[in-house]
Amino acid sequence: MRAKARFSCFAGCDEHYGLDEIVYRCKRCGALLDVEHDLAALRERSGAAWMQLFDRRWMRTEWPYGSGVWGKLEWVYPDIDPSSIVSFAEGGSNLLWAERYGRSLGLSDVWIKQCGNSHTGSFKDLGMTVLVSAVREMNRRHELAGKGARVRAIACASTGDTSAALAAYCAAAEIPALVLLPKDKVSVAQLLQPLANGAIVVSLETDFDGCMKIVQELTADGSIYLANSMNSLRIEGQKTIAAELVQQF
Repeated sequence: MRAKARFSCFAGCDEHYGLDEIVYRCKRCGALLDVEHDLAALRERSGAAWMQLFDRRWMRTEWPYGSGVWGKLEWVYPDIDPSSIVSFAEGGSNLLWAERYGRSLGLSDVWIKQCGNSHTGSFKDLGMTVLVSAVREMNRRHELAGKGARVRAIACASTGDTSAALAAYCAAAEIPALVLLPKDKVSVAQLLQPLANGAIVVSLETDFDGCMKIVQELTADGSIYLANSMNSLRIEGQKTIAAELVQQF
């Protein structure tokens, strides 16, 4: 099976870009992008075979498949080189029986997936592992072509969780992280994580929207990569939660 994935225009334009391209919006209409998978290639393996494969990888130590995200690599970024992947074994989080809450709803069997059981305490780790790994893959391919690193840093605007996840994964990837925060609108606990992981943290006299506007300007030339949720690579890791729920039940 030779599955592929690409960026496609979310609004339906016939525009497509490689996952190793630095692009956040459709160049024709300006709409956001979606990661489109080669479903015909994925169908070459039966549903039962996919279940068997995922069960065999589930929370094991074979790199990088022990991650709840990268255990579904073919559904996330099929042709990434495993050497590019940055992972803290994210995903695989517990299902907790919410007995009393279920009773209050008149239900006897309610379970809650605790996605906060992660390296940084945020479900955003699920998306950030994909985004930072994708940047490493971009740089790897660029260097193989003799062009040097394509991306020199990754940046985000944040009020907490995004900056924590970005800083942690960038530290592991040895890629500089730049975080823009609105002054006096971030808790000390959430400020400590990007600082502890070596990110460049800038406090700005504005709100989140103001930080977002500035980070888009900083990333416009492509040398600094945008890590906010308008980048659809972030969503790819979070989609794996649904597959995990099927496995756990």
